[in-house]
Amino acid sequence: MKKRIILPLACLLLCGIFAGCQPTADSGAVPAADMQLAPMQCSDEQYRVLSLANINPQEFIAYEYQADENLRCITTTRYILNDALEWEPADSGSGRIYNDTPISPTGAFALTDKGDGQGFTHVLRESGESSSGYTSSAPGLPEEIAAGGLAVGIGTQSEAVSIVYGEEIPILVRTFRDKSELYVYDAAKDFADPSRFKGDLFTEAFTVTFSDTIPE
Repeated sequence: MKKRIILPLACLLLCGIFAGCQPTADSGAVPAADMQLAPMQCSDEQYRVLSLANINPQEFIAYEYQADENLRCITTTRYILNDALEWEPADSGSGRIYNDTPISPTGAFALTDKGDGQGFTHVLRESGESSSGYTSSAPGLPEEIAAGGLAVGIGTQSEAVSIVYGEEIPILVRTFRDKSELYVYDAAKDFADPSRFKGDLFTEAFTVTFSDTIPE
């Protein structure tokens, strides 16, 4: 049986605009016949819809996916970087949708941050006649980070990438530091080698994994 988390109103607004968003023109998107994950770009009108949920464009990161008829499970995982520069799965902020029969091979998902230290909310929507989805919210940032006044760096998956069942795809890294200078971050490279975050005050990451099996 498929398991989901019920979506609140703001997340329903997000799901409503997914259908009209398109992969970015320079994303290097591959033909739909191939399994791939690609960034999405929304129109001005769709961003106006986002504003109804008090979401600014810079706080909205969206992707679309194309798998195949063997897709059974999609898992998003939130990680926190510890002092040893190792990623640890967070207690909350992750999500999963699965079924013992195939789920829709296409769909979209987004990460949104409404600011004020609230943390990211993740929304996923399957495509197709029986479209469904879920939402999962990360807890608020640590008090000393949420207070503001820190430099914030964000890296995303900016190009289309191939989906391989069972392999994690980093889609976002975010770091906070008390220095003014920041670097250009890359979700894939900096998730694989988080040494660039050494000395930062707080760093988190999100990944997505597509599977052709259901979790045990």
